[in-house]
Amino acid sequence: MKKKKKNIISIYLEDWLFLSLDGIARLLPLDICYRLATFVAGIVYRLDARHRKRVIQHLMHAGIAKDRQQAIAMAKRNFVHFAKFAVEFAKTSQIVTPGNIGEHVKFSGSEKSKDLFFSPGKSSQVIIITSHMGNWELAGMIYTIFSGLPLLSVMRPFDNPRISARINSRRERLNHSVCPKTGALKSLYVALKKGSSISIVADQHAGSSEGVETVFFGHPARTHASPAILHLRTGIPILVGATVKEADGFKYNVILSDPIIYKPTKDKAGDISAVAQLYTTEIEKTVAGYPEQWMWAHRRWLDINRERKQVTGNQ
Repeated sequence: MKKKKKNIISIYLEDWLFLSLDGIARLLPLDICYRLATFVAGIVYRLDARHRKRVIQHLMHAGIAKDRQQAIAMAKRNFVHFAKFAVEFAKTSQIVTPGNIGEHVKFSGSEKSKDLFFSPGKSSQVIIITSHMGNWELAGMIYTIFSGLPLLSVMRPFDNPRISARINSRRERLNHSVCPKTGALKSLYVALKKGSSISIVADQHAGSSEGVETVFFGHPARTHASPAILHLRTGIPILVGATVKEADGFKYNVILSDPIIYKPTKDKAGDISAVAQLYTTEIEKTVAGYPEQWMWAHRRWLDINRERKQVTGNQ
């Protein structure tokens, strides 16, 4: 079903609110912003019943929370994390620069991936898969600075075009560009052919025309197939990465998976499904390690918060 287009008054009012909150965050010291974010997160948690209930349900569905009380406590921390994330998005350009980014970021996980993809002057191209985890908005800047290669990322437009334009203007810098989700497969393929790396956020539910069924935390989910298709078509490795928050004050840990390199068989559909499961499993590992930092409000699974017709049968 198509979303109803916003009217012009709503667009301008939302844009004014965005600019106001963004301006306040940029004016205030970071520690005060964090305190305000924590306070606002508590209010939003109480008022936003739809997302509060969904986060609690999903934490229990995935087996991350042992019981409802634990799920509630984790959900509250989850709301606080994303409130702080919004503050950091506003203040990134004030605090993090190419010159000091090494003070804010460390790498962990696969040394092989670090050597292959984060060695300026000799970095290999890569298909990066990220998730709505930690501070994914910082990931593009981290990649282009530490790899020395240009990056093209897929962007899902916001409902408000003015806010979309403002956010994308911050993303598109330091050799990082974005392309719209519609028609993205062709744009991404062209970028790879030209020598760029690409980045795709692949942790959300995919429609039947663009996804394949995978297993995520033991439950069926439909995952975007485009990274698998591009990997099988080009042979360029896949890297699953997450920029997770270690502490307040822009302290992040970039967790790298081993490179995913899959040898194709004659079963094209089977190959796509197999590769999609590989990167879905890698995302699951990071989410399990830092559950408060993933966006549990997404309707990720096919067997919860969806109508029965979406769960069964071929689509």
